[in-house]
Amino acid sequence: MKKLYAVAALYLLFSFSKDQSECNERSMPYWANGINSRVEGENITLRKAFREVQNSKKNIRPANGFITLRLHISKTGKLCNMETFQIDENYQDVQFNNGKLVNELREIAAALKNWKRDKNFKTYNLIRLKIKDRKIEEVF
Repeated sequence: MKKLYAVAALYLLFSFSKDQSECNERSMPYWANGINSRVEGENITLRKAFREVQNSKKNIRPANGFITLRLHISKTGKLCNMETFQIDENYQDVQFNNGKLVNELREIAAALKNWKRDKNFKTYNLIRLKIKDRKIEEVF
């Protein structure tokens, strides 16, 4: 009988901890299986969010390359974690402005809200920034 109570107690403990584990689920690509995960307003919202940093940064070093932010979004729309990738025009790893630029971009991306999806899965979404001639040329 004690074993039955122990099993029941463990079951209850784990069933109430679902909110804590939603970030531990496997991430699916935003485009897979009809998930269609996106921030509300999509590209317009992204461009508006990054507009200030895009207009203010005019001396980025190195001069050309790409920054990719991979945001892992839970099925309830919560940001779980974020990965960043920075490469120059020769596809070599770099840090733009000694890592300061990506820190600013991470803050902006973390503030994005209203993630929508057609299916209830944890996803990863990509935000890419093209650096050309020492400035952010494009956000997509």
